Amino acid sequence: MMPVNIIQTRGEIGVFYNRCQSISISNFSISKNFKILLYVAPTITFQFYFVFLSYFLGKLFHLTLIFLKNKTRLFCYCAFFIAAFEIMVSFWFDYFTIVLSNDVETNPGPRQNTCQTLSISHWNLNSISSYNFQKLSSFVAFNCVHNFDIICFTETYLNSDTLSDDDNLKIPGYTFVRKDHPLNTKRGGVCLYFKTCLPVKVLDISFLSECINFELQVENKLCNFLIIYRSPSQSSDEFQEFMKNFELNLESVASKNPFMVSILGDLNAKSSNWYRGDISNLEGNEIDYLSCQFGLKQIINEPTHILENSATCIDLIFTSQPNLVIESGTFSSLHPNCHHQITYAKFNLKIFYPPPYEREFWHYNQANADLINHSISNFNWDYVLASDDVDMQVSTFNKVILNVMSNFVPHEIIVCDDRDPPWFNKHIKDLILHTESVSRNFSRSRNNQFLQRRLVRTKELLQTKINSSKQKYFERMSKKLCNSNPSSKSYWSLLKSFLTDTKIPLIPPLYHGTRFITDFNEKCNLFNSFFAKQCSIIDTNSTIPTNVIKLTDESLIDLDISFDDVLKIVQKLDINKSHGHDRISVRMLKICQQSICKPLLIIFKNCVRTGKFPTTWKKANVVPIHKKGDKQTLKNYRPISLLPICGKIFERLLYNRLYSFMDSNSLLSSKQSGFRPGDSCINQLLSITHGIYQSYDDGLETRGVFLDISKAFDRVWHDGLIYKLKRNGIGSNFLNILISFLSSRKQRVVLNGSFSSWSEIKAGVPQGSILGPLLFLIYINDLPEGLISNAKLFADDTCIFSKVYDPVTSGIVLNDDLKKISEWAYQWKMSFNPDPNKPAQEVIFSHKINQTNHPILTLNDTQVERTSCQKHLGMLLDYKLNFYEHVQKILTKVNRSIGMIRKLNSFLPRSSLLIIYKAFVRPHIDYGDVIYDQAFNLSFQKKIESIQYNASLAILGAIRGSSMEKVYQELGLESLQSRRWMRKLCLFYKIYREKSPNYLFELIPSNNRVYALRNPEKIPMFKTNHNFFKNSFFPSVIIEWNKLDLEIRNSESLLTFKKKILSFIRPCSNSVYGINNALGVKYLSRLRLGLSHLREHKSKHGFLDTVDPYCNCGQDVESIIHFFLHCPIFDNIRATFFRNIRGIDNDILNQDEFTTTQILLFGHRNYSNHTNTEILETTIEYILESDRFSGPLF
Repeated sequence: MMPVNIIQTRGEIGVFYNRCQSISISNFSISKNFKILLYVAPTITFQFYFVFLSYFLGKLFHLTLIFLKNKTRLFCYCAFFIAAFEIMVSFWFDYFTIVLSNDVETNPGPRQNTCQTLSISHWNLNSISSYNFQKLSSFVAFNCVHNFDIICFTETYLNSDTLSDDDNLKIPGYTFVRKDHPLNTKRGGVCLYFKTCLPVKVLDISFLSECINFELQVENKLCNFLIIYRSPSQSSDEFQEFMKNFELNLESVASKNPFMVSILGDLNAKSSNWYRGDISNLEGNEIDYLSCQFGLKQIINEPTHILENSATCIDLIFTSQPNLVIESGTFSSLHPNCHHQITYAKFNLKIFYPPPYEREFWHYNQANADLINHSISNFNWDYVLASDDVDMQVSTFNKVILNVMSNFVPHEIIVCDDRDPPWFNKHIKDLILHTESVSRNFSRSRNNQFLQRRLVRTKELLQTKINSSKQKYFERMSKKLCNSNPSSKSYWSLLKSFLTDTKIPLIPPLYHGTRFITDFNEKCNLFNSFFAKQCSIIDTNSTIPTNVIKLTDESLIDLDISFDDVLKIVQKLDINKSHGHDRISVRMLKICQQSICKPLLIIFKNCVRTGKFPTTWKKANVVPIHKKGDKQTLKNYRPISLLPICGKIFERLLYNRLYSFMDSNSLLSSKQSGFRPGDSCINQLLSITHGIYQSYDDGLETRGVFLDISKAFDRVWHDGLIYKLKRNGIGSNFLNILISFLSSRKQRVVLNGSFSSWSEIKAGVPQGSILGPLLFLIYINDLPEGLISNAKLFADDTCIFSKVYDPVTSGIVLNDDLKKISEWAYQWKMSFNPDPNKPAQEVIFSHKINQTNHPILTLNDTQVERTSCQKHLGMLLDYKLNFYEHVQKILTKVNRSIGMIRKLNSFLPRSSLLIIYKAFVRPHIDYGDVIYDQAFNLSFQKKIESIQYNASLAILGAIRGSSMEKVYQELGLESLQSRRWMRKLCLFYKIYREKSPNYLFELIPSNNRVYALRNPEKIPMFKTNHNFFKNSFFPSVIIEWNKLDLEIRNSESLLTFKKKILSFIRPCSNSVYGINNALGVKYLSRLRLGLSHLREHKSKHGFLDTVDPYCNCGQDVESIIHFFLHCPIFDNIRATFFRNIRGIDNDILNQDEFTTTQILLFGHRNYSNHTNTEILETTIEYILESDRFSGPLF
């Protein structure tokens, strides 16, 4: 019999067996052997099919021969029976061999090679951004076939206009590094892409202007790489300077004694030692001589720059270890307009990739909610949860809930791994391979013009296929988006897929000590150790005060919980929140929110009675999140704790009661704005800037000192916090619960399916918890006490301000306050700005031409650093409060999103693009707009307005020069200036109606303030001396408020007030009635805006290629009326167009010509939405069939 691969087949049966495990037919359990038999009998593997089929056909053939030879029916039957018996014996032998060989193997997951040899590539692509980044798209597809570890590009032509985080520059799964031309011009330049999982360290040391120097650790060996571009237009002196710096670079590399040195790039030099077909030039000889001195050998020995009449080798790869080169050579250029070939090399060095990991996936949309609720409601919770041990109660609860969910919610284990781009497919792969084949044929006979033309056509076809595949993918996604509800989670998931790549987020190898950490388990433990060490108190030898002096006569000692209290919190849970280590998700609780509250209430009441917080709920899965800076550095990550959801529900109950107690007794400092309901960053910034503007108006300066508490949340001293809780009247069972909540907490780091060991946390309040922020506020609540300066706190962000009447006095006051802050930190084991390299920052806010000489300030014996601009709560506060730097940062940030809108314009409907603008662009503009409004001149306001104008053009696909008013009308957008006016009034409404913190209400002029709340008299104005103060928030908004009608000012709610304001400033949009034809709607919009391909439009807007407005038909001006109603060029399609319009409503074409064209473009308010949709669809069909608007504008 044929041999069977036992190990492979056992594994494949294991796959089937694991799937059977998830089958639940009531309480029926399928035995293991029966499951194996189910699998083996019909579909064991292809090999089993082959065995079975080969036996059957072989015996059948043997039987036929016997039958033909003997021609006896009896013998034929016997032979057939023998054949069938032999087949069954072989089948059952294989089955028992598999079963008896040992237990069934579990699912091994996808067979994926996590180890391969190191491969590198280089391509001079003559501008990475040309042809709308088509070359890069082609390389991404090409790389899906060849999977290079390191990708190098030269002549990138990038400058500061293109941001590094531009989505067009991303290759999913790779880290991007660039070095542009030193003059910031669009020429030259190099860039590097390396797989994020590789232990690569980019070095700052480079003596060449267009060079990237980086190291790679492979098999514990250090390999150094240089990417270099040298311009062919260098003069003799410039070349000698290049060679000098090149030698310095090589000496610097050699000083580290690396195992291997490799150089890739376009050096624009020729040497017959590299390629026999080349004639050596001076540059080639010198570079060849220098490379030999350093033991480097050039391994590309074929043409890399191929023109019609020449073929030279100038794209080179040098290496000091040519014996390790497994394969090297060239691939044909991927673009017909790029004549440089792709060079590559593969080295016999093993690269290990992180294996794919598994994740549990629950199909909640297929859950049987009725059976789940029935099971939980009828469960005897009173009996099961009768124990007084809350840990046992929680353990039992978890087991029951997970068991019920496992029975009635389908779930599976899925493998998470990197994928190719969603638009990549087999046709593109085959075409890439075909292009390579044609290129090889052409390289053998370069004079064959037929092969040359064929190669060019193949490259063009490849580019067309890639573009077509990408467009089809976006169109498919667009259709899904159009059919989704904008308020649903699926809509935003789809939208996110347009804006981000599909690769799994990956933390790169971490550089720790002198080596890279690549193993995920080791990464987890390294992160866990680092985060756990942060959660430690500073030993200052300070002790808890012996006497507890209470701040209030009231006390909080117990917590009453009702069924409705629990239900309200469960109903408000966010289904997008991740679950903790106990695997119970928000979706599980939401499915059974009515029935789940009873067992939770039993557990919560027992927690209050015993004063204990369950141990399971104190364990956190920690996920490292990158903050900023080098992603390979441990300290640039912060921990996010994922806690059990049920524990967070109990936390919310505790928080509500604790905050209500603190707030009702006015125990929280008014100086604190962080984590306070009704307060915000903008409120505090408004208070700060108002005080500074008032100083400007009085001719004074303001000194502001900005402090940073080191690891604030992680450094909270538990004993100190308990003492402060007692001072605030917290005692008895409630205090015991909080003590239990803080003690014996544990955490582990979770990363791509790997886990660290559990570590105990001995200090700090847990980030990611509900109670943590409030407990932190209580801990630092007494920090502002005793300070003379104006202190402002937002959680751990602390700043103090002093209005300078006398520089010396102000300096003394500030230094005295800084000393008090330092003493407070010592007493409570915290530290402000402990790093001398990152001292506290000071800004002297002043409009004086000659600033006063101010005394220096010190904190912890370190001088406070003076700066002209400081970032506070997300806003850049410059010393003149001009906000130029802040707005410039906004402009830089939003350009990327606007570029993405422009990219998606051909695929997504207008409504989706508008949502992208409102969700990803406008919030950046809105943040702080009530503060920076009117702070700068008219030209800068226009610069801000250009953000929305450019975004609107991108949404509509409109042409620059279109009327801003018409563009905004088309989308129904108010101008940003009007929007700032509206937002200022809305904020003032909240302040004036006392729906904001009291410290803002107190800034309103006090004359008859109480009386003004109840009568139509206007609010008193501020008396101002300078425009700085007059244009600030409060003076300017009071003027606008007083102009409003009394009816608007007396609106019952903020929503009503806002609607009334918007009715003045927001235009009614020109609807497209849900039509999702992106291209047709774009052309329609251009006609509506009065700037399109029509010659009248181009002539009116001064296009140089359009001297006169007359149509090519020669009869009249090419206007909208002429195009739709008269132009003889389109007579054939117009007849059908008119017939279809008359079929909708015959009266449309009986109107005057202007009215007719307006109806064709916009529809009419007297028609139903359905009729207007038909009109616009018919109009768009005519526009597209005319093909008048598809060509280039110029």
